[in-house]
Order: sequence, then C-alpha cells, then structure tokens
Amino acid sequence: MGHVRLRRDLNLQIAKRFGEKATRPHAEKVLHRAKALADMRAVRSSVADRISIGMHGHGTHTSVVLSVTGRNGDEIASYLEYGYVNDWADRHLAGKFIMSEARYG
Repeated sequence: MGHVRLRRDLNLQIAKRFGEKATRPHAEKVLHRAKALADMRAVRSSVADRISIGMHGHGTHTSVVLSVTGRNGDEIASYLEYGYVNDWADRHLAGKFIMSEARYG
C-alpha cells in the first residue's frame, strides 16, 4: 500500500491554471439556487422587485453577488440576508439567508 501526498496549495494551483472556467459550473448552481430562494422567500417583501443576483469571474474564481436596492437607493443586501433592527417599528426583522443557504444547497 502506498501513500499519495498532495501539495498544500493544490486548489490554488488548479485555480491559477484553469481560472474562472473551473469554478463557473458550481457558481451557476449557486446562482440558480439563490434566484429560486429569493423568489420563494422575498414574495411579501417590499424589496422583492429590487433584488438582483448576478455572477462574474475574477481570474481564479467566480463570484455570485446579491444586490438589493432600498427605497432611498442605498444597497441593503446585508439587511435582507442577515436581518436588522427597525428603529421606527421598534422590532427586529429576521434575515432571509438567501446566499448562505444557496451556497451550501
């Protein structure tokens, strides 16, 4: 019986060699799951029509990005994802965890 030793930086070496092409199939799966979760969970949300999920490559990896524009034009994706405290209504609004669950599917 023999042993095989893999380099510690094997993932990085593969990413450098194949770049975005190697990570694109997984990113596409995450993108489709995120869109499905957003459609399902944000139906009654006031920002449902302002949710945008996109994908773009960066040299060694592919990013899937959630973008949500608030009523005043601010980027509020983190509020939708993780929740926030609404001072005006004096209550905590729970997050939807769209990207977190799409990533682990």
